[in-house]
Amino acid sequence: MSDPVNTLCVLGAGTMGTGIAQVAAQAGLRVHVLETNEEAVPRSRKRLDKSLQGGIEREKITPEQAEEVRRLITWESDTGVLAQADWVIEAVFEEVEVKRQVWGQVARLVREGVPVASNTSTMPIKQLAGFFGQPERFVGMHFFNPPPAMKLVEVIPSDQTDPAVTAAAVALCERMGKTALIAPDIPGFMVNRAFGALVAAAAEVWALGGDPAAIDQALELGLGHKMGPLRTSDLVGLDIIKAVHELLGEMTGHDRFALPQRFYDELIAQGKLGVKSGEGFYKYEE
Repeated sequence: MSDPVNTLCVLGAGTMGTGIAQVAAQAGLRVHVLETNEEAVPRSRKRLDKSLQGGIEREKITPEQAEEVRRLITWESDTGVLAQADWVIEAVFEEVEVKRQVWGQVARLVREGVPVASNTSTMPIKQLAGFFGQPERFVGMHFFNPPPAMKLVEVIPSDQTDPAVTAAAVALCERMGKTALIAPDIPGFMVNRAFGALVAAAAEVWALGGDPAAIDQALELGLGHKMGPLRTSDLVGLDIIKAVHELLGEMTGHDRFALPQRFYDELIAQGKLGVKSGEGFYKYEE
């Protein structure tokens, strides 16, 4: 894997796709964000501008660097842009059929030999690589939300991934200023597998009468965590956390992931999805 990576194609203009595009552009890569839903593009642009402005205010980047990031990122609806990519990172919905369709399309359009990666947080890499059809070129690169701020990227090779592709993925993460750690290709990988069990237990304590702030503070002080699992769940979104638990429960058969799903149902039914809706386990000011 000696070919240089100059142009990255990010599939999906959601929160993760936009964040990955930003960190790649800050590393000097030309980035094409491929998004076929026209309504998602202005939201992505707005999200990028807000993130860059926050970086300027926190003195993480200069206004000139922010402008260069904007210059390096383009949003595209034409899948033909895949032919320009030196590397592809997919960040679309965590639904098997969506992934299957996307990777089948990528396989037809990307240049021979170009490595590809999925930002999936839960799904087995070997399964997704099967949709692409050339598993030796396929690797997991799981960024965390928000990508510009979070240092960790889990790099997940399947048992069929070329070791050179894994090494190149680690190098690309490091180029973007991230800490890359190799994770096993199991449902949830390392962080979500462990966090899923922790938040499930915390949600159970809450359902049995525990105060959210007390639960979070106890785990922050007792385990040295910067943010408790319930507040983290609110930040991620309770609908997303529930979906992750459902996937982990289905894939592993472990009751510890199936148990908390019903705890979220009442909150979600009331429109309480966490920070994005103004209330979840906690209430948030506008």
